[in-house]
Amino acid sequence: MSSIRALWHRIAERMGGGASGDGAVLLRMALVLAAVGVGFGWVVAQAAVYQLSDSRILTERGEARVNASFAIQGRRGDVLDRTGRRLLAVTVPSPSIAFYGAPYYVDRRELSFALAEALGLEPEDVVRKVIAEESFAMLKRHVTPEDAAAIERLALPGVRVIQEDRRFYPLEDVLGSTLGYVTKSGQGAAGLEASYDALLRGSNRVVSVLRDSARRGFYNDTMSDPWAVDGANLVLSVDAQVQLALESELIAKVAEEQALAAMGIVLDARTFEVLGMASLPALDPNRFETQCGDTDKVDDGTSPCRNKVVSYVYEIGSIGKLFTLSAAIESGRMSPDSLVDGHLGSCAVGTFRITDVHRMGVGTLSDATMYSSNCAFKDVALRVGPELLRDTFERFGLGRGTGIDLPGAAAGHLPSIKAWGSTGLQTAGYGYGYSTTLLHVATAMATITNDGVRLAPRVAREARTRSDEVVRRLDAPPPVRVVSADTARKVREVLARVVMDPHGTGRKARPTAWSAAGKTGTARVNVVNQGYTADRYLCSFVGFAPAEDPRIVVAITVIDPKVNHYGGTVAAPVFKGVADRVLPILGVEPTLPVEGRLAKAVAH
Repeated sequence: MSSIRALWHRIAERMGGGASGDGAVLLRMALVLAAVGVGFGWVVAQAAVYQLSDSRILTERGEARVNASFAIQGRRGDVLDRTGRRLLAVTVPSPSIAFYGAPYYVDRRELSFALAEALGLEPEDVVRKVIAEESFAMLKRHVTPEDAAAIERLALPGVRVIQEDRRFYPLEDVLGSTLGYVTKSGQGAAGLEASYDALLRGSNRVVSVLRDSARRGFYNDTMSDPWAVDGANLVLSVDAQVQLALESELIAKVAEEQALAAMGIVLDARTFEVLGMASLPALDPNRFETQCGDTDKVDDGTSPCRNKVVSYVYEIGSIGKLFTLSAAIESGRMSPDSLVDGHLGSCAVGTFRITDVHRMGVGTLSDATMYSSNCAFKDVALRVGPELLRDTFERFGLGRGTGIDLPGAAAGHLPSIKAWGSTGLQTAGYGYGYSTTLLHVATAMATITNDGVRLAPRVAREARTRSDEVVRRLDAPPPVRVVSADTARKVREVLARVVMDPHGTGRKARPTAWSAAGKTGTARVNVVNQGYTADRYLCSFVGFAPAEDPRIVVAITVIDPKVNHYGGTVAAPVFKGVADRVLPILGVEPTLPVEGRLAKAVAH
């Protein structure tokens, strides 16, 4: 310490004063000036360093405080019925509750319990999210407006009501499995939502924003840039009124017959457009998360998430006589008037004996179709031959895809000629030994109404912008000639007897004011690894109306009815109900004279 004092006195003396006089003052001033000079020099040096080495970084930091970007997600397109006015699927804003962090003094556990009570959630789940997440946690998506208002009234720290897009299906379970649904990530996951996801899904656009001193953002992009971020609207061929008629008739029949399930489809007989498609039990896409479980499980008919019209594969029974009849006439080996033997309703096929409901003897091919004689049609198959019969099946599309614009469509199974053998050939003649879908059946019947030309059935018609401009027409694959127009006409005439003749198996399908034609089908359920069941049936009917100038094709299958088990009793009346309701919607004038309708009413 003494040495420091000595040094201080020597410096003061040299500056011209004593240690406690003017020299000390001058010394202090010099030291202050020196410190200021050093500080100034450091600032200059630091500025030089920034200018020379870190100017780019600093510039970016400055611009980041003024300029920013913001991503805008386009809205998913709507789905509309064929009128272009009735909404089937739409994206709407929906309130969700999120946690954005809270100050240190907030008791997060107490906060969690308050949230759990308000939102009806498990407290442990909320506690886990609120405590674990520092800055953001989604607590509950798509809450009711009442729940959102309750949360806002609570004014809990860090808890906000935000708006998110939600896919909404106004008709709920009407057309549900055909429409499909959209996952939380915005991905179309089933049905049309999946098929046309790329068209429906909106795109992202990143825009520039200027910020003021309060960090509020202002749009800074060019005003002339196009804002085509929203997805296209999808216009379907489905008519909502037709769909409602089809579903209500099916629902009533399922209840009446205490059935396990049912499915139906209405096609335009000229264009193969899908006017209606129903699969029961029905899916409500608004609740797909609770209704759709293991989608890999084989559907026994009870899954609401499977569109049974396109995915349920089964043996169709006597409806298959449509294909055998067409093959027989197209081959030139038989005509509707060719004689066949019904064996009085009892005959042997391999080691099995089959019995017909209607015990037909010798009659025409047209008679055998009207009475649905298995014994007659097993002989018809032998006369046609395996090569020609199987070739006709393939041309109708059996064992292949139909080309419909829906995911999950099954091709069915058509065995080889070798696998058929003699017994398989005969059973194939009356609708067993191969499997297909109701969509294949409807498409086959539409092929007959379309003069033997097969088209691909379509559910969607076109894509439109928000301003209603058509951006894409959704065309189908090219047509395929299956049978000649003459064969198709003769088949239509034969099938008209099935419905319009008082003795036909399809007489209960006859509409009130229109003529119709079609084919009934009754098949036992074939369970994997168990064989045919003794008391479970698939009851079907496929037909068209009016018979002379077909406008609609309707195919119906009721799965496992408990009260009745014949296609003519269970499914044919559904056809009648649908035709009576749909034909007026389409503006089809009645074809039966008034006296004919009165006579029919008296007969019933």
